[in-house]
This record gives sequence, C-alpha cells and structure tokens, in this order.
Amino acid sequence: MNHPAKPWRFAASHTHLYPGALLRCLDAPGRAQLAAGDALQVAFSDGTVALGRLRQAGPDAAVLQMPGHRTRRGTPVAARTWRVTPGGEAGLVRVQGRLAAG
Repeated sequence: MNHPAKPWRFAASHTHLYPGALLRCLDAPGRAQLAAGDALQVAFSDGTVALGRLRQAGPDAAVLQMPGHRTRRGTPVAARTWRVTPGGEAGLVRVQGRLAAG
C-alpha cells in the first residue's frame, strides 16, 4: 500500500457529500495513489473539515467512510459510507452513491 505520511487533502463542492458531489484533491499530483486505509481530510465549502478513511480502493472505484460532523450553521451530517469514482479529470473524484453501513 502506498500510504502518505499525512492525510490526503480534498475540497468538497458543497457543505456535505451526496450522489454527484465532487471532491478535488488539493495535494500536488505525483506518483502516489489512493489506497485502502488512507485518511482523507475533506474541507467542505462552508469551511468545516472532516477526516474520512478509504475502506477499499481500486482503479475504477473506492469506498470512502466519513464520520458524522456539523456544518458551519450547526446542521448535523450523519456518518456515511460512499462509493466514489474518478471524476473525469486528474485529481477529481465524484461521489456515486451511499453504501450500507458496515
């Protein structure tokens, strides 16, 4: 596995994740690839940050587990597990759908 020393940094296109949401990698492109077990620090559009973890990772899809958090306005966002896929350009990931917890 190719685990970076620090969490991967991503910016979300909204205050929470949902099917169709985009995540843009903020780390410089290089040879490193996402791997199962990697931590992802997700900065949401309202400035809040949550630390998720990849449960599975492959070339065409990954499973991202995100903890519950609150938006800047205090709205609770429940913990969720998401299927994510490449977003069509380097450094871009698209949320495809929610997976059952477990």
